[in-house]
Amino acid sequence: MPQLLIHDDSGDTSSLAITTETLTIGRRRGNALCLPHLSVSGYHARIIDEKGCLIIEDLDSTNGTIVNGEKIKRQVLVHLDDVIIGSYRISYSETYSPETHQPYPIKSATAPIVSPALPGAVEDVAVIKVATGNKAGSVVALEKPVTTLGKANGEMGAIAKKATGYYFLPVNDGGVPMKHNGKGLTPQVEIKLVGGDVIEIAGEAMQFVHPYYDL
Repeated sequence: MPQLLIHDDSGDTSSLAITTETLTIGRRRGNALCLPHLSVSGYHARIIDEKGCLIIEDLDSTNGTIVNGEKIKRQVLVHLDDVIIGSYRISYSETYSPETHQPYPIKSATAPIVSPALPGAVEDVAVIKVATGNKAGSVVALEKPVTTLGKANGEMGAIAKKATGYYFLPVNDGGVPMKHNGKGLTPQVEIKLVGGDVIEIAGEAMQFVHPYYDL
């Protein structure tokens, strides 16, 4: 039985047996292999069985699908092929070995798989994606009632998760006004966030992404 070995950027490896004629890969939870990272498109790629041959197809993803170092549109998979999808490296093996690889905790190959890289992230949880600075590309899930951003002794803001949505409150501007989509904000005046909004704190830009799996 063929399988996929999924390697995330934390160094963890998990396996998924290919037991269906079509297996979709992407960020949305409707995929058989769900990889919750912004580098992965909602429906990124799929693997289909055509007369006994497994073929991987890119589904017009933003970052493309790379097999053995080459960006592909459609290609037959062979044993030990190396596939790159976003920040994940996926190894294809024609032999399923559950004794040697830790499988994801799922009941079937068609159940959503949530990577350990973002534990606890669910479909209705928004995230903040850091766009600039030393932490550019990192993602923070806004699961707590209040998530603070910035530095305690400088510019600091807070995002509150409420029943009516997510709200940003500039707590302390430290002399440098925080910005929302390029416009200055007033300390202690709360604003409601919508998907795609950009917040600037101390010159660092962060994008509000919601819903997480729909981009």
